[in-house]
Amino acid sequence: MAKSSDSLWNWLGRQIGHVKKAVKTDVTKPGAKELPQTPPAQEQVPTPPPTPETPKIVYRDEKAEEVELPDRPGVKLRRTVIDEVIVDEKNQKKAPE
Repeated sequence: MAKSSDSLWNWLGRQIGHVKKAVKTDVTKPGAKELPQTPPAQEQVPTPPPTPETPKIVYRDEKAEEVELPDRPGVKLRRTVIDEVIVDEKNQKKAPE
């Protein structure tokens, strides 16, 4: 039983140490892990033709929005949204006529 209470105190001490270090850390100076100034080019992979197992895409709308960050010139924030309507023909039941 001594090991479990001992490990509890060790865990609690580590947690307090993490909080203490976080409180002391200066968040105003830049750290070593910064975003690169130019984002790497993203390769667009063409969608493969549908196989019999994959559902059929009926509708696809792809939008991309880019905004330059005001505090970091040369850095853009990109949001890509893909809306799709798919039909899984094998799971679709025929309506009675």
